[in-house]
Amino acid sequence: MRIERIALYSNDSEVVNFNMVGPDSSNPYTIKGITGLDADEIVPRYYASGLVSGTKFNELALGPREVGVLIDLKPNYRLSQHPADLRGTLMKAIASSRSGKIQLRFIEGGVCWGAIEGFVIKFEAPVSARDTEVKFTIRCDDPIIRSLGVTSQNDLATLDKFDPVIIDPISTSPHGFKMKITFNDSVTPYTFSGQAGDWYLNIDYTFLSGDELYFSSEYGDKYLYVVRSAITTQLMDKLDPDSIWPMIFPGENVYHINTADYDYDEWYWYETHWGV
Repeated sequence: MRIERIALYSNDSEVVNFNMVGPDSSNPYTIKGITGLDADEIVPRYYASGLVSGTKFNELALGPREVGVLIDLKPNYRLSQHPADLRGTLMKAIASSRSGKIQLRFIEGGVCWGAIEGFVIKFEAPVSARDTEVKFTIRCDDPIIRSLGVTSQNDLATLDKFDPVIIDPISTSPHGFKMKITFNDSVTPYTFSGQAGDWYLNIDYTFLSGDELYFSSEYGDKYLYVVRSAITTQLMDKLDPDSIWPMIFPGENVYHINTADYDYDEWYWYETHWGV
């Protein structure tokens, strides 16, 4: 993805934005450099082996990311604007909400295609220096760049029930997804697997007609529960011990489900990227 602008948000409000494709004389904040947005130190972590192929499954993961932003301050002295005023605007963004997090949004064509958030762990502003520069460092415990809006599988009515195919042509890294289905008959168990049967997620539970199954394999937001007659039952303890959470990989993903006695209600995800 290209970056035309980077916007700094705090408490869901834009603080400043930076033009990345050319000079902007009306903007008192100019990025002189930004580091930490590449895919640095991707670490493979073994978590299972294929039931059929015996292939070792590895989760490729980034460690916490530190993004360094170097900004040149260009105050408009004719409007009685001073470097201290511009520094103060940035400092106020460090902790303007109870979460303490700020967010960098990456924009192309006026559209935000991804964002990353974290904590400001360093703010350097040498007020005695001749150059009016500010450098701050953001620690992002979740290093993946994610879209702000969800991507939905819109053709649920035509999505195959036994062998659904999900295509994500935008993401550059694997990610989880959220799904909701409603059963129209009794099903025991419910098994979601890879097409070749190399892995599976098996729920050892008797679902009845009208049951609503809610599923999420999203990073930091995994859940599995059923709603029956307005009563919610958690199902994590019903998972087979060898179950593996389904993921969506860049490109085409083919799955297999052991029943067609259900209807899709929702299937959506957030697009993700290793870096920019």
